[in-house]
Amino acid sequence: MFIFACDFSLFFYMTQTKYFFFLNLLLFSLVSCKDANEYRVGSEFEVYVQRFETEALARGRSFDLKATGLIVEFADLKDNTAGLCHYEDPIRIEIDKTYWNAISKTAGADLMKEDLLFHELGHGLLGRKHLNDLLENGDWKSIMCGGDQLGDRPWNINYRGIRRAYYLDELFNESTPAPDFASTQLLVDTTGFITSYQKNFDSPDQSGWALVDNTKYKTSLVNGRLCFQSKVDSSYMVYATISNPISNLSDFSYELTLEYPSADQTNQYGILFGTIPGGSDGVNDPIEYFTLNNNLKMFMGNRTWYSYYTELSESSIVAAGSNKLKVFKIGKMLYYFINDVYCYQSEMETTAVFNQFGFMVPPKGTVYLDNFKISLNSAGSSSSKVKQNLQIEFKVLTTNKFDKNKVNNQ
Repeated sequence: MFIFACDFSLFFYMTQTKYFFFLNLLLFSLVSCKDANEYRVGSEFEVYVQRFETEALARGRSFDLKATGLIVEFADLKDNTAGLCHYEDPIRIEIDKTYWNAISKTAGADLMKEDLLFHELGHGLLGRKHLNDLLENGDWKSIMCGGDQLGDRPWNINYRGIRRAYYLDELFNESTPAPDFASTQLLVDTTGFITSYQKNFDSPDQSGWALVDNTKYKTSLVNGRLCFQSKVDSSYMVYATISNPISNLSDFSYELTLEYPSADQTNQYGILFGTIPGGSDGVNDPIEYFTLNNNLKMFMGNRTWYSYYTELSESSIVAAGSNKLKVFKIGKMLYYFINDVYCYQSEMETTAVFNQFGFMVPPKGTVYLDNFKISLNSAGSSSSKVKQNLQIEFKVLTTNKFDKNKVNNQ
């Protein structure tokens, strides 16, 4: 009986061993038979993969990914991750579907998707690691920014216009020299602008803005400044409609001095200009904005986009103090100034006329304003007479969303 039991156990052990050996061999065979040249790219991503090959070829790099293999697929990524590159054979890239769908609803979707895919392809095909260096003007140096944060700075990158060409050059060649747009020196002429509209808020007759006190907000004149006090939990867009809209082909400047005397460091306040159609909520209208906060950060963008273009630290900001914001529109570019210090330049998105100019007020915030001024380039100005006493149509909009979205990590 004892011998029989031992023989049976040995037989069972040998049978198990053969079974597990066979199973392991089968699994090894399945893994070994994986096609290293598999090309499986979702239809949503195909255009960007082809575009990557085209841009690579223009810079002396050749890829035939349908022959060499690539996988790009949707996934449910965690921790606000937009994309993930797996160093497998072939390279496999995952894109967070929720984030992809969110940016798909905005005007800048194509460039944001291209940036995301090119970043992941940079990891997988170019061997690029994360690079969180900055250019002279504070822009990210590379679209390969990501991974560990630089302080608390978000990954929003101004991947548009003249910047796109530079970022593509740098993607394929890390030795690409710094571009002209990164200079902190103003390279355009901002002289020759004649004031056309001006409000100093020295008296009710010259304020141009309705002075009211209702359940939602209060406007008043305080020591020669307009005070706008919000009583609601939403942000306010407050703007004036000028009588003679400015063509998007004309050059102009817009300036306004603002003070947000609050200990709050996150809420944004600043200036707005563009077009807001009647009956709109202002959320997706072609409104350019230039805002800052009391943490010495500045932001710029357009309401049609998913988020602000980028966030910059700016020492010329006076926290909780008086700040003069000024923008020159010259050609297709906008040049941003804070307290007469040149800070940044970027392409405008608005293609309609500019007939509304105003400011943004944080939720339940109080903002003081002075020196509202719109100036036209002398070449396009029909009259040099300042329209100081012109009555301006005054409107306000509440908005629960003021482009505070942050680009997910890559």
